[in-house]
Amino acid sequence: MRIAVTAIGSISADRVAAPEILATIHKEWPVGEVRMTNEQLAKRVDVSPKELLSRNSLLALVAAKEALADAGLTDAQSDDLLFVNGTTVGGMDLTEQHFSDWLNGQPVQPEILRQHEAHATTMTVCRKLGFTPEPITISTACSSALNALIVGAELIKKGTRTRVLVGGVEALTRFHLNGFGSLGILSGQVCRPFSPDRDGINLGEGAAYLLLEEESAAIARGAHIYGYVAGYGNRCDAYHQTASSPEGEGAFLAMQDALRMAGLQPDDIEYLNAHGTATPNNDASESRAVERLFGTPLLADENHLEKDIHTRWPEPVSTKNSTGHTTSASGAIEAVFCLKLMAERGYRYVMTNAFAFGGNDSSLILSSLPTCIGEHEAAQDTSCAPPPLSPMQLRRLTPQMRTLLAAAQDALAKAGFAAPDAIVVGTRWGGITPTVALLKSLAENGEQDFSPSLFMQSTHNTPAATLARLLGCQGFNITYCSEDVADLRLSTIGCPVGAVLVCSYDEDEPTWTALLAQAGIKLTPAAKATVITNSVNP
Repeated sequence: MRIAVTAIGSISADRVAAPEILATIHKEWPVGEVRMTNEQLAKRVDVSPKELLSRNSLLALVAAKEALADAGLTDAQSDDLLFVNGTTVGGMDLTEQHFSDWLNGQPVQPEILRQHEAHATTMTVCRKLGFTPEPITISTACSSALNALIVGAELIKKGTRTRVLVGGVEALTRFHLNGFGSLGILSGQVCRPFSPDRDGINLGEGAAYLLLEEESAAIARGAHIYGYVAGYGNRCDAYHQTASSPEGEGAFLAMQDALRMAGLQPDDIEYLNAHGTATPNNDASESRAVERLFGTPLLADENHLEKDIHTRWPEPVSTKNSTGHTTSASGAIEAVFCLKLMAERGYRYVMTNAFAFGGNDSSLILSSLPTCIGEHEAAQDTSCAPPPLSPMQLRRLTPQMRTLLAAAQDALAKAGFAAPDAIVVGTRWGGITPTVALLKSLAENGEQDFSPSLFMQSTHNTPAATLARLLGCQGFNITYCSEDVADLRLSTIGCPVGAVLVCSYDEDEPTWTALLAQAGIKLTPAAKATVITNSVNP
């Protein structure tokens, strides 16, 4: 089967500078900001100024409408088109504006609170553009959009759909900016990926969507074909909550899987769009993974001259010094860059990477040639044999995480597996306990005191990444967001062969539960796990 890319739509910054739209005190941290107010974005997508939408939803609407227009599809024609969206922040920009008032007894506005969850952005796009099949939201931090593309391609491979709109979106928020700032990884200059003097990232915002179609369907309607999906891989580093492993194991395995699926050798890749965030840890780890697979790193040292590196990997290898790191949207935005680069340079095969907190690493190969996509192979070497958990490690876990770990271990024991080959987690609100603590800090202390440990625990994919690290699973790892997290279907997610640990997870945080009750939203806490064995490729 051939999966073609037949339309693209995107919006992002074209430069990094001090924030102007985001209402933050931190002008010392340059960002890749879309220089349009929410009102201007709403006007661009014909949204009434009376309807208060999150910036995340507005950016997504701009890119999605552009993709539909590029495909020659009207809104009414999108009723058979599935939407797979990658995002994390949801309506955080609205929540952080109103949270202090809510704490002080002001009535909760349901139309604002409902937009907080990541899936709400996806549903807003569907409502506005006429998508009727049940959409999918993927939230794996900075690999979200690339994982959305992987899920969309899997659905086409299975014959479930002939076309899927895939990609991701992320808006800048104070929560977002201060969270990364608390980790000490934001640069005060324009970031310098793979430079010896690199000192951190610049955050960015934006959205991008690609229309994937089975080739015969695309040809039948006379669609323009930008390129083909040749292969992809998703693996987990299973090393640390945020930092990448020194050897870049997850990145190496993801790139290797993508090559295997595409039936290619490393020398076939003519251009690599690296994740390249410009942090000392990430760039060194990715460089090591690239060196292991391709023989040439991305960083120069005494053994690898800079001129030799640039002969193998033409500059630029990372675009984040232009757009900023658009986190959950980056995989889709940079896939669009790769498609345009293939057309301009005549490349046949390009690879693009997206790596996330918790070591959720994804890699994609795009081709300018009609290319048949391969199949998932049986899971190989997915267990990294973790040592037994120490009492200190257990104490450091949140109570909710300890409960989920116990459920996972019990499910694996009952199924007769020491460790899973893949992990799939469903959540509606993500790590809401640390999120509420940080929102309270913003409300009470402003942008002066943000806890790095709480920020690391607040991402939606923290449970899946933590389980991978504690259980020693370097296989497929994905987090799915929905209003009904109990309804996880492997046929929707697309997992490789093997034992798949499937979990649902949500927390009962008192302040948040009370706010939801005011908005008429029922919270269903969850910490459940089961193991499903795939004997054939699903």
